[in-house]
Amino acid sequence: MLTQDDCPNCERLKLMLAQPLKGQFDAQIEVVHRQQHAEAFAALTASSGVRSTPALIHRASGKVLLNTGGLGEVRGFLTGQG
Repeated sequence: MLTQDDCPNCERLKLMLAQPLKGQFDAQIEVVHRQQHAEAFAALTASSGVRSTPALIHRASGKVLLNTGGLGEVRGFLTGQG
């Protein structure tokens, strides 16, 4: 998951993962924070073409989810059905 400071949608996604989804995907999500992990963030954005946060990236397939506002979309992406 790509995230950064001052990103209300990033905070919303984090809450969604923690509350409605009850942390069930925590083990498969690596959080890459722009200000805390600048090099890793830059490498992922360069390789994936992502230009906004939050974003979920499936490293093995290269799939990207930018529309992280809906529970169904996020759950589908994380279970491989999206």
